Amino acid sequence: MAQYRDYTIELELRSPIVTKFQADTIFGHICWAIRFLKWDTPEGGDRLEEFLRLYDQEGSPPLLVSDGFPGGYLPRPVFPPISREKLGGVVDPENLGELVKNSHKIKAVEKLEYMPAGDFTRLNSYEMDPVEIFRQLFQAHDPMSGDSHRGKTTMVQHNTVDRVRNMVISGLYSQEETFYSNDFRKFKIYVRTDYFAREDLERIFEFIGEDGYGKDKSTGKGHFTSLVREGNELVDNGDPNGFMTLSSFIPQKNDPRDGYYKILHKYGKLGGSFVESGLGRNPFKKPLLMFGAGSVFRDYQYQRGKTYGSLLRDVHPSGIIRHYAYAFPIGIRLKDGL
Repeated sequence: MAQYRDYTIELELRSPIVTKFQADTIFGHICWAIRFLKWDTPEGGDRLEEFLRLYDQEGSPPLLVSDGFPGGYLPRPVFPPISREKLGGVVDPENLGELVKNSHKIKAVEKLEYMPAGDFTRLNSYEMDPVEIFRQLFQAHDPMSGDSHRGKTTMVQHNTVDRVRNMVISGLYSQEETFYSNDFRKFKIYVRTDYFAREDLERIFEFIGEDGYGKDKSTGKGHFTSLVREGNELVDNGDPNGFMTLSSFIPQKNDPRDGYYKILHKYGKLGGSFVESGLGRNPFKKPLLMFGAGSVFRDYQYQRGKTYGSLLRDVHPSGIIRHYAYAFPIGIRLKDGL
C-alpha cells in the first residue's frame, strides 16, 4: 500500500457556483490544470500522461481526492431511519407526545446532509450508532437558523445568445446558482498523494481558482482562492470494521457492497480543450450511478491506505476519456446489528 501524504485544500469562494464540489469533477479540473500549465516531467515528458498512466499500474493510485465540504463539517453517515420508539427516547423518553410537538425539528434533522466535524470525530471514537448521531444533531440543531452553510440556491434567469451574430435572441432559460454569505464561503477538500508535493498542489489549485470551477466559469462562476496545508483532522476509528467515503465512487468487482448508501446519477460532460476538439461533437459521458459521500460499508479488512474504486474506462465513445470513481475512505466501526 502507498504511504500517502495528507493535505487539506482550504478554499474561499469569490463568486457564486453552479457545480458542486464533487471528487470526480475536482479530479477533472486537476488534470486540465496539469495540461494547461504545460507542466513537464523532469525528463521532459508529458506530466499528465505520466500521472494518468500510474492509475493503470499495480499498487495504489497516485492521488485520492475527496468532495469539497463546508468548513468545519463532514458528511453525515448514511444509516437507515431510526424507529419511532428510539426517536421518542431522543426527544423525550417520558412523553412520546413530544414527537408531534417536535415533528418540524425532527424532519429538519433527518434531512441534514452534514454534521460538525468535531462531533463526527468524537462519535467515531466509539461504534457509529445512528441514534447517537441523531441525538447529537437534534440537541444542537436550531430549525430557525436553517442549514446556512449550504448557501442559498436560487433560480437565475439568463438570455440566450447567438455567438455567431453576437446578439441576444429570444428565449430565456433558468439555471440554479448557489450564493454564500461571507461567513460560509469556505470549503475543504482532502487529498492523499504519493505523487504531488505541497508546492505542486498549490500551483494546481491556484490555477483552478483563477480559471474557474465547473459550469459557467467563463462568465465568472466558480472562482476562489486556495490555501494548501499539510495534514488533516480526519481520524480513523481505532478498531474499524468498515469505512465511510468522503467522495462519490463506484466499487470494483471485489470491493465491499454491504452497507448503507445514497445514489448519485452522474451525467458527466467533457471539459477543457475537448469541448473545441472533435470530441466535442459528443460532449457527454455515459450516465453513471455512483455511491455518494457519506455512504458507509462494512470491510473487516479495512486499514489505512487501502483503496476502493477505480479510474473508469469505457465512459465515452473515445477510448481516451476516463472518469474518476475512487472512494476517499475514513475508517469507522459500525454498530453490531445494523
